[in-house]
Amino acid sequence: MNSSYQMQGYTLHLIPTKKFKTINISLRLQSPLTKENTTLRTLLTFVLIAATNKYPTTKDLASYLDDNYGARLSTNINTKGKSQVINLHTSFVNDVYLPNQENLLKNMIELISDILFDPYVKDNAFDEEIVELKKKELKARLQMDKDDKFTYSLDKLFDYMGKDCVLGIPNTGYEDKIDEITSSVLYQYFLDCINYDKKEVYVIGDIDENIVDLFNQYLRFPDNNVIYDSSYIYENNKEEVLEVIETQDITQSKLNMGYSIDIDFNSKYHYAFTVFNAIFGGFSQSRLFKVVREENSLCYYVSSSYDAFNGIMIVNAGIEADDYEKTKSLIQQQLDDLKSGHIEDEEIDLAKMMLKNSLMKTRDEPNSIISLAYNRDIVGKKESNEEYIDKLMQVSKEDLIKVSQKVQLDTIFFLTGKEYYGNH
Repeated sequence: MNSSYQMQGYTLHLIPTKKFKTINISLRLQSPLTKENTTLRTLLTFVLIAATNKYPTTKDLASYLDDNYGARLSTNINTKGKSQVINLHTSFVNDVYLPNQENLLKNMIELISDILFDPYVKDNAFDEEIVELKKKELKARLQMDKDDKFTYSLDKLFDYMGKDCVLGIPNTGYEDKIDEITSSVLYQYFLDCINYDKKEVYVIGDIDENIVDLFNQYLRFPDNNVIYDSSYIYENNKEEVLEVIETQDITQSKLNMGYSIDIDFNSKYHYAFTVFNAIFGGFSQSRLFKVVREENSLCYYVSSSYDAFNGIMIVNAGIEADDYEKTKSLIQQQLDDLKSGHIEDEEIDLAKMMLKNSLMKTRDEPNSIISLAYNRDIVGKKESNEEYIDKLMQVSKEDLIKVSQKVQLDTIFFLTGKEYYGNH
């Protein structure tokens, strides 16, 4: 059986496995990430699954899902470097596990088609009441992100670090733009998505090739061969490190450090940097965790993460305000130590093993399997998990030293309590 099929206006990817009793369908709609559209797209994810013509209220739609043995329907939105991606996802019990032949697969494909091609629309506009309700929900979500100081401080780091590029555009949109969006403007934007977004559909479960006929019958988009950029290398254009300190009424301070690394998903050093990040701060056995947290008792938490789509590395730490300078200094020391080539073979082996185990765990989660496949498809990488692991295993100490030397501190955002006065 082929794994990918070119359908009308989208690519269908089948991932057959007998591991799950459910079938998961994920439709990904990709468009360039822009300041003008990010709020529209985010609001759209809320409105899309609220109602259809056939099920004109949220209650009607919920009842239909209940009738289909508690099928689940959700949307979310993510950025992938220069792109913003809407994910429309449904999961439902495979018919073979039901007492009667219910044909849930057909029902759910039809429902996706209804959501996209027969939405609840009046006079070329989404239902006013639904849109107003979803605006409130979106505002509440953005307020929750502000109240969560980890999320807030990370968003502020991206805001300052990515001031003149896509890194600074929030994938959840701008709160002050929500009220400007009318029902008709949102519907017109939705039609643009149907016409111009790049679309990929993933199906995972105990499935066979007959499923292709169902999709051909119920899901067709306008022809579209567009390709949008996603992964890119962030460029550091600052003369010196940008350091921003903000005070709020909080007890635990949040330290966020953004680094340019000159590497992204498609770079030849992608695999080496994945291993480097694991050694530096990616796991509980990493340098940052052991030295900064355990040996010096400076952090409530500390870790580093490699964003392969934006070509950056981030360090996050929860600390006491008074430990700000010392924590920064220790993090830099560990980086300098790695740049000098002080890397033990045991560290490298352990990092590779942790990465391999982490990847193996994703085999038990349908959403993770789909996300991994999509990340590769969106950057045009033809690679299996086994091939990926092989490349990680081939990373040498020399490769690690080489990538460590590309790491440059770009921006610091420190969110701290009112009692911090510092020397800034």
